[in-house]
Formats: sequence, structure tokens, C-alpha cells
Amino acid sequence: MSSNKFDQLLADFKSEFSLVTQAKTLEELRENYTNFQIKRENVFEWVMTSIDDDDMKGEYLTNFSMFEHHLWIDKNTGNVIGEIPIFDENDIEDIFDEYDSYFQRYGCLTVDQIVSWDKQNVLFDDEFGNIDIIKRPDVLLNV
Repeated sequence: MSSNKFDQLLADFKSEFSLVTQAKTLEELRENYTNFQIKRENVFEWVMTSIDDDDMKGEYLTNFSMFEHHLWIDKNTGNVIGEIPIFDENDIEDIFDEYDSYFQRYGCLTVDQIVSWDKQNVLFDDEFGNIDIIKRPDVLLNV
């Protein structure tokens, strides 16, 4: 199973993934992460519109899933090799637990939706696929 277009989509996806992992600021990460999500959607859209056979669609999607998995996890060692940068060492789970209604007001319903954070802001992926940055509630309240 090889398609030049599919291979190019995977290369673009991998390139965007590298930009995500190398982001230097939360704002840069937001832009790169948004583009990364768009590249993911492009792969799915191409498979769904370009491959007629359902079994082949499944194979392409499985291959893509494994390809993405191996961007994050080394296939030989199982070690994490790709990480989204975090720009502050504070534990965001504690902040989310304390201010969950604040986050939920903006569409961040669970801590799992949080992508990254810095000393001022939180980047999250809401349930509709929007990538948003909001001010951290502990910063707003000067806690």
C-alpha cells in the first residue's frame, strides 16, 4: 500500500509535529498545534475521499495511526520521543481541580483537554476542535 499523495501527507504531518515539539512559546505552540491538527484532518479527509474500498481505508487509517504513534513513542524501545512542551513546572491538574468551573466556562471540560501552559496562560483543545489560550485563573486571582 503506497501512494505518493499519502506519503506526502504523512511527511507534512511529521514536519508539523516537529514544529509542535520545538515550540518556544505558548503562542507559537498554539499556532503549530492548530496546524498539526489540520494536517491530521487532511490525512483523514484524503483517505475518506480518495480510497473507495472500505478494507483499504481501514489499512490506510491503521498505517496512519501507527505512523503517528511512532512520532510520540519509539517503536523499538517504547520510550517517549515526542513531547508537547510545557512552559511552567506547576501542576495544572491541581489548578484545574480548584478552578474547574472557570475552565468549563471556556469549553475546557476536563483536564485532558489541556495541551500546555505557561506562567500566565493555558492552551487547551475544546470539545469542538478549537485551540484556545485563556488566562490562568490563579494568575487572575493573584494566588
